[in-house]
Amino acid sequence: MIKSIKPNNKIFSSPEFQKDKYKFFLILKNLGSSTLELYSDEENYILCRGSHEYPTWIWTKDNFDKALLPEIEEAIDLYRLDKDTRYTCKRELYKALEEDKYDGFGDYFFEMGYLVCNNTVSPKKTDGHMELASRKDKDTLVDFIYKESKEISDVKSLTIEEAEKQFEKIIDTGTYYVWKDANDKIVCQANYSVIDGNAKMAGVYTTPEARGKGYAANIIYQLTNKALSEGYHVSLYTDYNYVPSNKAYKNVGYIDEDVLINFSCSKVKTNEDTHTSHR
Repeated sequence: MIKSIKPNNKIFSSPEFQKDKYKFFLILKNLGSSTLELYSDEENYILCRGSHEYPTWIWTKDNFDKALLPEIEEAIDLYRLDKDTRYTCKRELYKALEEDKYDGFGDYFFEMGYLVCNNTVSPKKTDGHMELASRKDKDTLVDFIYKESKEISDVKSLTIEEAEKQFEKIIDTGTYYVWKDANDKIVCQANYSVIDGNAKMAGVYTTPEARGKGYAANIIYQLTNKALSEGYHVSLYTDYNYVPSNKAYKNVGYIDEDVLINFSCSKVKTNEDTHTSHR
């Protein structure tokens, strides 16, 4: 039965979720949100959203009982807004929803890769070096964050003001780095965040004029080695259509672990459908 649950619910310590916890890293990350919306039957599935601005993540245990589909569909509808609402789930669930002729699907769909790296491969050397991001380069890095959000389909397109907020959120983490070329110009950035022993790489962006020179591969290689040396499991999500970073990931040792489905539901049509009591 669907119910609102707390972040310390027993389902998060179940063997089924623990097996998938790194793949569903953003569920763990969102558990600390002040606007958290968290529903589950405490055994077979979890729906989690940290904010209306971002997708709802749906975890289902492998080979879940398809008799639960009507209940899961009802849970999905709890999260639908008065605009197209995005979700991320396993391919198994998405196919089951299709076969059940779920009528809430919107127009948005793409397959998101989940990659892991256990051992790095040294990339072709390039000029320049990696260093910790600095506040003195704020204008440049806010522009990087803004432009990255415009290029990658699974990332919310940010305004300059939102990009500045993102910069402030990560600049003092100690895990936000830049690559400077031989002329000491910043040409690439990347960062990672750590939750429950997993370091998730993100924010990889290279300026268009600097692409193809190995900067992304080298910063990812060095950052990944840093995280591995600290004992973390290392992973990332990727949009397979975004060539600049995907090639770099594979070149330094990341391998495909799974594919998650990002999809949308069409906006709710009636006041009853909005389920305002849950928002």
